[in-house]
Amino acid sequence: MKSNATRRQLIRCIAASAVVFATLGASGTTHAQGKSKLRLVLPTPATTYQLPFLIAKDTGWFAQRGLEVEEIFVNGDATALRMVLAGSGDITVVGPPTVFQALNEGAKIKYIGSPQPLVDYQILGAKSITTLAGLGDKTFASAGPSDMTTEIPRLLLRKSNINTDKVRFLQVGGHAARLQALEAGKVQGAMVNTLTTVIAQRNGQVNVIANVAKEFPQLGYVMYTVQAAALEDPAKFKALEIFIQGNIIGARTIMKDPDAAAQILSKRVPDLSLDLLVPVLKQLNASNVWGVDGGLDPAMVAFTSDALSSWKMIDKPVTAKEIIDDRVVKAALSSLPK
Repeated sequence: MKSNATRRQLIRCIAASAVVFATLGASGTTHAQGKSKLRLVLPTPATTYQLPFLIAKDTGWFAQRGLEVEEIFVNGDATALRMVLAGSGDITVVGPPTVFQALNEGAKIKYIGSPQPLVDYQILGAKSITTLAGLGDKTFASAGPSDMTTEIPRLLLRKSNINTDKVRFLQVGGHAARLQALEAGKVQGAMVNTLTTVIAQRNGQVNVIANVAKEFPQLGYVMYTVQAAALEDPAKFKALEIFIQGNIIGARTIMKDPDAAAQILSKRVPDLSLDLLVPVLKQLNASNVWGVDGGLDPAMVAFTSDALSSWKMIDKPVTAKEIIDDRVVKAALSSLPK
């Protein structure tokens, strides 16, 4: 995980690239015999937050409506957004810090929806720790200094009136690495996603202490982001409408039938068994994290932007009016039952 200064430098490069490549983005959707295409840039391998999209694609829903979605996998949010701004992709799904800072640096981008607008993080403690207070003087695993895996636990502890002066944060890495450090006794606390939490519960060596989504129900997770100019191209707008509509149907499918949804993700990630994925999806359903109505959330933008600004992860807060364009979601919802 890069430092905040390095991250801001990367995103400044992204914003500068937007000016150079702005004209290229308009050619991203192609048409042949009534068909259209979108290039989706994904910053991680297939995992739970992508499931609404995967359902629509892997069941043939997109294909039946003449939309081909090409998946382009890259490493990290900054790279994913850079590709969209360079015209090498049409849409990406990345976290609020990258989106908000890019907007602050001048990138002409819009948030048009989300498969999972809200976080699904859990706070885990060592077997001997059962409350947040027990972490007040312990070592906590994080992905990097001053990022969300550090600041959210600190904020949650303070919300519970726990002095964080003695909490030590150890840079470990991703979700799996943080769990491994916790189980090995190198740290006494960690924040991980629901999938990693269920794995931890099965191992039986840690305690689940707090659900971040319940404590901070407006904290953002990932955002479908496009160049603003793409929304003025009628052909591309229609392709995005079909794309977002498919995501809405996918999100509603997970809520209605997590067993069927788990089968789709298991085919994409064979290492994740159905008996693991089904309880994961049921927990995510209970936290109401899915974009069942398109995933546009002005309250999420306001809360998350203010939090990121206070943590100095972005230069200044971003308003919903600046970043949201709701036309695609409105069009997608217009032909769907509520």
